[in-house]
Order: sequence, then C-alpha cells, then structure tokens
Amino acid sequence: MKTITILIIFFIASSSVVFSQKSVIKKYHPLSGKIGISIEGGATLTFSDFRNNKFDYTSRVLGEYFFQTTRIGTWGVRFGAAWGYLKGSGGTSSRPGLDSFRTTKFLLSGGAVYILAITNEFLPYAAAGVSYLYYDPRDPNGNLLTRNKARDYSRHEYMLNGEIGMKFLFSRSLSFNLGANINYIRSDNLDDVVAGSDFDIFYSGYAGFTFYFGGTKDSDGDGVDDIDDICPNTLHGVRVDQFGCPIDTDADGVPDYLDKCPNTPANIKVTPDGCPVDSDGDGIPDYIDVCKDTPENVPVDKRGCPLDGDKDGVPDYNDRCPKSPAGAKVDRWGCLIKKQEVVLPKLSTFVLTGGVIFDVGQSTLLSGAKAEIDKVIKVMNKYPETKWRIEGHTDSTGSYSRNKQLSLERANAVAGYLIQNGIDESRLEAVGLGPDFPIADNSTETGRAMNRRVSIELIKESK
Repeated sequence: MKTITILIIFFIASSSVVFSQKSVIKKYHPLSGKIGISIEGGATLTFSDFRNNKFDYTSRVLGEYFFQTTRIGTWGVRFGAAWGYLKGSGGTSSRPGLDSFRTTKFLLSGGAVYILAITNEFLPYAAAGVSYLYYDPRDPNGNLLTRNKARDYSRHEYMLNGEIGMKFLFSRSLSFNLGANINYIRSDNLDDVVAGSDFDIFYSGYAGFTFYFGGTKDSDGDGVDDIDDICPNTLHGVRVDQFGCPIDTDADGVPDYLDKCPNTPANIKVTPDGCPVDSDGDGIPDYIDVCKDTPENVPVDKRGCPLDGDKDGVPDYNDRCPKSPAGAKVDRWGCLIKKQEVVLPKLSTFVLTGGVIFDVGQSTLLSGAKAEIDKVIKVMNKYPETKWRIEGHTDSTGSYSRNKQLSLERANAVAGYLIQNGIDESRLEAVGLGPDFPIADNSTETGRAMNRRVSIELIKESK
C-alpha cells in the first residue's frame, strides 16, 4: 500500500514541476479526450506461504478514457478484466506432503490513471484502483485443496492494486504498452494455506497494444486537428499551414489574410496591416527612404527626398527662386548670391625700419615696434578679405647665411605678433630675403639702417 501511494505522489509531483513552467503554445495532450481499448499478455509472480515464488501466465483487456487537457499530464479512468494463473512450489511447513499449488485467477478492476506526455510518443503512467478477484486453489493433479474443498473461506476477494508503466505511441490510434502492477489481498487463502500473519500478494507484468478512438476535434474547421493545432481559433476560410496557423508568405508577422503588402522583403519592420513602416508618410517606406523626416505633403522623388527642380540644393518647398541657373551659388532660400566687390586699402605696403623694431643682430620685437605694428593690424581688420606677405630684410654686414636666417626670424616675429592680436594665420605669409633686396647703400651706416627692415605688403584679393 505504501508503494502505491509513493508512486502516485511521484507522478503528480513530476507533472506539477512541468506545469509550473509557463506554457507558450496551446497544445493538447496526445491522448486528450480519447478512448483506449487494450489487449495485453504477460506473467504473474506469486508470494504465498509456499517456499518458492513461481511465475505463471496471464492476459487482460482494458478500457480507458482520458480527460481532455492542454497540460503535459492528464487523468483518466480505466476498467478491465484479467485471467490467468497463480502458483507456488517448494512445499510449506503448514501442510506437509503438499509440494505445490496452482489457482485460476479472474479479476474485474476499476480505478484512475494519470499519464504524462514526456514527448508525443513517450508516455509514462501510474494507476491505482480496486479489483474483484476470483480464485480456486488446487494441487498439481487439478484436485481441490483441502480447505477449498471444505469451503472454509470465500473464493471471492476485493483487493487494492497499483500499477506503473509506459506507453509508446506509434500513431494517434495505436500504442505499445509495458506495465507492472502489485495486487494486495487482505486474506491468506490464495494458496489454501494460512501461516503467520502475512497476507498473500502477487505481481503481474504485461505487454500489449492499445487502440484509440475519438479524441480532440478540429474546433476551428481549418483541417488541422485541435491536438496539433497551435492556432486553434483561426477564422473560417483562412488558409493555414501544417500547424494550423494562418499562412504568412512574406514572414513579416502579419498573416496573408490581413496583409495588405504580402511581398514585403525579409526583416523589414511593418505596420499592423503588413506594410513597411513609412514614418514621414511620404509614400516611400523607411527601408528605402533616404530622407526619413520629410515634412507632411511635400512631393518627393523615388528616394523619398523633397523635389529640387533647379538642382541648387534647396528643395522646391523652400526655394524662393526655383529657376536658378545650373551651377549657380545660392543662399539658404535658393536665390543667387550676389558677388560683392572687395574694397582694397589705399595703402598696400608698410615698411617697419629695423632700428625701430629690432636691436642689431636680434629678432625680438622692441616695445616701440608694437605700436607701429598695431597700425597695420587696424588696416588688416578693416579689410578682412585681404592677405599679406611679410618680408624680412637685412644689411650686408656678416655672413650671408646668417643674414638669411635672421631675416626669416624677424618676419616670423612680426607674423607671430599679428596672429596673437587676432589676425588669421591663413592671411599671412612670412619670408626671409636676407641682404638680397637693399633699398639703400650698404657702405654707409644710414644706408645699412634703412636696409634692416620688415616690409608688409598686400599680396592677394579674396574672391
């Protein structure tokens, strides 16, 4: 009895673990709503007061009904009849001279069964119930045993039984079964011998086939039985696949019967009616729309960009001058930019004498030089579109190479000051010309002083 209880608890606990996992797809149990008729044969093993427990043969038929469910496990009821033999050998101390016994057995049983669908083909089960047993113990020659002949006991018993087994489902209508049960008799008369306080008990093992009828229907009439129908509520007349779900040809997640755009390319985001998303509503879907933020009601080209009739880079809906000449420069409104005349300064050359801006042989600006250069800065700021060349010159005293280097250092010193005071470096060009371009006689002190100079000259207009 404890064994039966443990088996039932095990199967219910197993199914509870599986039930705790959230179901994603509604799918019926393979035996849901089915009636099964089983024909099985097997063997019995009897534990009696005889010393040797012996095997004999048995057969049975069963009728079962399994309740409809979408869970992994389902309950059912079963009724059956079994017939065969039970026997023991090796004698018994309570009946000297009697070596063995054999009895006919006939059972009528009923009970509950619980079956798990581990897969659609592999279904373990557990069952428990009560049985009516008829038995008739005899000796090896077929004669009634002493107490049986004297009718010292009733040959009709009610007993408890429990069973575990496995069904291997070949198809919707056929399974192969293996099962083993225990039958607990609340008496000690099965072998016609009463010895001790233990009751008789026997085990049975069966193998056979079950034929199934009925079961779940096709509720939505789509041609796929409910047991296999993943989409059991499909609308009438809608074409479905082998799983009972509406066909979605372009696999965009919207079934064909709702899909207004049935040939959408793969992996394209679609609307509830199956058409590619068009965020700006310009008629060009996002996946090919180069300009996804086009204002409402603006005409666009095949790329989804606003039309630009004169190709000036300003779309027509913003273009105040929609017929600009090809290649013309236009402003933000699409109108021609008028070329402005560049006004040049009247004075285009500034000469800074060496004695005022540098010490002899040095390239560091003197404090008095900065006031002179500031005057040049004012002109440069007034005419920001101009560019200037800064030339450094020396007298002929000393080596030629040293004079070339010194003249460049002085030109760079002036350029650096201009840059520090806001003149863009791109407007300036500094060169060192050494003693090559004297403006006075290098043989006199006055002439040499005039040759030591920095000249700032206008060199280019801005276009």
